Amino acid sequence: MPHLPQVLRQLAAATSLALLTLGAQAQALPGKGVTVLPLKSSIAEETFQTLLVMKGLEQLGYDVQPIKEVEYPTAHIAIAQGDATFLADHWNP
Repeated sequence: MPHLPQVLRQLAAATSLALLTLGAQAQALPGKGVTVLPLKSSIAEETFQTLLVMKGLEQLGYDVQPIKEVEYPTAHIAIAQGDATFLADHWNP
């Protein structure tokens, strides 16, 4: 067991290196190279939520396209088929 302290030091060094690498990866922009297409309804008050989400996505590196204005059923179909990326708000009466 005289080598136990050396083994522990090596294990600690390997763990530290792994944690540092993990931290460096977390700081990368997750959206780099990814294009997103936001949708919104014709209700003017809903623009704020969409713009807020768009700004956050831009800061994460996503290429955010201009907002497309559509009705809710059209938005749901477009997102389900992959023609659009998100609808930041929804009103369900």
